Amino acid sequence: MSMKSQSIRIGTTQVRVLSTVKGLVSEAVIVENEIDSFVPSLIVLGLSKEEVEGIRNWDGKPYDLSGWDEIYGLSLRKLLGENSIRLPPPSFTSAIKVADLKNIPILGLDMDDETYTDEYTKNISTWQLFKRGRLEKSMVKSGIEGNTPEEIAMNMENSIRQLSGFDKLEKLRVEHMVSNLRKNMVHEKILAIIEVSNIESLINLLKES
Repeated sequence: MSMKSQSIRIGTTQVRVLSTVKGLVSEAVIVENEIDSFVPSLIVLGLSKEEVEGIRNWDGKPYDLSGWDEIYGLSLRKLLGENSIRLPPPSFTSAIKVADLKNIPILGLDMDDETYTDEYTKNISTWQLFKRGRLEKSMVKSGIEGNTPEEIAMNMENSIRQLSGFDKLEKLRVEHMVSNLRKNMVHEKILAIIEVSNIESLINLLKES
């Protein structure tokens, strides 16, 4: 099972975009190989700077999971087996570890906590939260459909994005990531590791620039 990668040239910068299915153990080694073969001068992740620091300083204790993460993890385990899934996501953990070893700067592209909280408060009403809670309950019963890890990740996202506030929030996150990425186009080669559900919109936005 391999992570899909796409290359885009913007001006003098080559951006290699890897899509990650959050949690897959098999992706750790793919990320390592990609860094070795592509030799980026910057690595960017679809995480906030706080999340990057959180993973860097992770003490190995189990993560606090949201209801969604639990349902997602269970659905992936059912498909791939018990030891195939781990949190924090191995693709990100591996990228941070290798970048730090090789002295490659690494950057979280996503909104920082404060911006995210602001946008969340603006876009997510109590009613949307209530609906999301109900959606979660129904998913606990049925699990998330999908014959591949990508399908499970996409189906989970698509269910959440049926709620307009959450859909808007994801669009804003992607815009934020693209604008952060554009600020770093001084680099010749950038490796970007982005969740599979945001890949398409991120690439489309990047190409518009």
